[in-house]
Amino acid sequence: MTSGHDDDASVPRRSAVGWYVVALAVCAGLGAVVLRHTVFPLLSVNNDEGIYLLHARTLAAGRLFPAAPDPAQSYLPWLGTVVDGHYVLKYTPFVPAIYAVGLLLTGSIDLALAVIAAAAVVVTYLLGVELGGSRRVAALSATLLAFSPLTVIQSAMVLSYLPALILTQAAVLGVLRGRRRLRAWPVALGGAALGVAAAVRPYDVVLLLGPLAVWLAVTSVGRRWWLLRWLLCGLAVPAVVVLVTNLAATGNPLRLPFALLEPDDRLGFGGRRLYPADGLHQFGLPDGLRSVGDHLWLMGGWACGGVVLAAAAIGAAARRRLPAPAAMLGVGAVVFLIGYVGFWGAWNAAELWGGIRYVGPFYLVPVLIPLVHLGARGAAAGAAALLARGRRVGLAVLVPVVTAVAVLTSFVFSGAVRDNLVLTDHDKDLRAMVAGLPGRPLVFVAANPAFLGHPSPVTANGPDLDGRQLYAIARGVDDLTVAADHPDRPAYLLRLATAYNRSPSSPSAARLERLAVRAGGQVEVTVAVGARSVSGPVRSARLVVTAGSHRLTVPVDPRAASAFTLTVDADGLDPADLAPSGGGDTAEPDSPTVTASAVRGGRGTSVTVALLATDTHGRDRTVDRQILPVRLATPAAPGTPSAPGAVTRAGSAAVTVLGSLGRVDEVGAGARPPLSLTLASAPGQGRSGSR
Repeated sequence: MTSGHDDDASVPRRSAVGWYVVALAVCAGLGAVVLRHTVFPLLSVNNDEGIYLLHARTLAAGRLFPAAPDPAQSYLPWLGTVVDGHYVLKYTPFVPAIYAVGLLLTGSIDLALAVIAAAAVVVTYLLGVELGGSRRVAALSATLLAFSPLTVIQSAMVLSYLPALILTQAAVLGVLRGRRRLRAWPVALGGAALGVAAAVRPYDVVLLLGPLAVWLAVTSVGRRWWLLRWLLCGLAVPAVVVLVTNLAATGNPLRLPFALLEPDDRLGFGGRRLYPADGLHQFGLPDGLRSVGDHLWLMGGWACGGVVLAAAAIGAAARRRLPAPAAMLGVGAVVFLIGYVGFWGAWNAAELWGGIRYVGPFYLVPVLIPLVHLGARGAAAGAAALLARGRRVGLAVLVPVVTAVAVLTSFVFSGAVRDNLVLTDHDKDLRAMVAGLPGRPLVFVAANPAFLGHPSPVTANGPDLDGRQLYAIARGVDDLTVAADHPDRPAYLLRLATAYNRSPSSPSAARLERLAVRAGGQVEVTVAVGARSVSGPVRSARLVVTAGSHRLTVPVDPRAASAFTLTVDADGLDPADLAPSGGGDTAEPDSPTVTASAVRGGRGTSVTVALLATDTHGRDRTVDRQILPVRLATPAAPGTPSAPGAVTRAGSAAVTVLGSLGRVDEVGAGARPPLSLTLASAPGQGRSGSR
């Protein structure tokens, strides 16, 4: 390997190459904006986009955190948590601040997207020059980055991966250039970029730049402390920002917001989960190896010439034709891949969710840095060697290789655009259905997990909760409080199919139901189970109704439709409260038998209805689940006026139920939610009214 720096390019050649890079950067910026408006106008299936966008809008409004009105859990954004009356989002504010600047300047994130895409091209070129000195090879590196489907797709998304790539390269560029020229300010700027990059994606920075940092420490004889001093000067500002924002977010300057939501979302093997209600996933070494393998397999097509570049980079390293810093970046890529074997997030993205098939292996974006720089250098040297044997011989080899790279790149990119357009169309249908509601609707979202902005970015609020549509999580008795807090908004329930929009072929069904409040000594609710409600081979199915420490269970036929009448009262659940529709004295002799049991659980008033299926191996799974918000009225003291809408009967306290009046609209394809809970229309069940 070498450590020299070739800087003998002529001025005209430099200008021509420079103008090419400028044009490439402009095209990359325009492409990001166009792709944003055509393919990702409603964000992507990576719901983390919603976190960054909400944080950016909050910063643009002059606040560090979105406010969390009571009941705070009802408006909880994706992967947010509640601290001292506000929502703490999962990531540090640096990347959201970039988009916030665009919002402040133009009212849109388009400017930020364009600048990020263009900056990625420019900084790749500048670092390429610093690493090897050849402006043409550096321009090839920038071209390979710009035409990688992974870069193009990510450039249209509100995420941290591309900004982190820019910051990481800027850090390396500043430190190397300042070290070579003995100038302090590039090192300080590089330190600032390094600090921000480490705050955004610390694990990536440590893995990728660790070998380079060791090389710098060993080889910077006589300049080691000078380099470290100015590097720390640059690091100081982002470090202070991180400490202050950590203190505000978590109460501990050394604790990142990332760890606030779920302690089991961490590095290493063992039981892992993304959020508190997530099931515990056992993550082991084979899972880590498989996830890194899946990412690398996709990288072969999502990087422009991925396989060819990797071969060219290995060839350049084998011929010892790499400058030492470039070689250290190559070593860093290997360390990065080894380190990611122990990162369960990559396994989650590849195996449990599978989103990397549609938006690219985004966890490997940092690997693009050594891949394009080392690959471009090896490819240029290989092409020169082939052409030296004769133009005809060289072209006979190069043309098929370049053609294959172009075809593979086009195939991967077009496939990604096609898949994401399908996913976006599903969300467009959902948005149009909600937008068609009259007035300023309050929409309760029944989805699992209980966050807004997931699984669809359509169901997200702005930082001030003042949009025409206000979304809230359907979670139980708090729904009655939310409805009462917004009496001017008609209330609806939005039910999304299980695995909604997880992939282009996943169900995209969504149903809207009108909600109303009904109060009385007892309220009757019709519970319907659709025909063929359970897919796959099953041994049996049952309906389970739970309220507090009481549970009712009744068997159902998974292949036939069935309906029951649930009587909600203040006395808890007993078998008489659940009967087949038309039951009571008219029930058929072979009607399903309702059994009652006590289960663990605190005192609760809301009712949960779940459809469970048992497969042929005896394993249970929840097919569908719905919460019916119920509140028991507190008996008023003598002489105290009754609350509006409360109806009491002699010897019993009133119950208040927020229930469905029936379906309003439905969109999408695939399996519909099989459960349906509607308020019975029989007279004498109390007074109804909408909120």
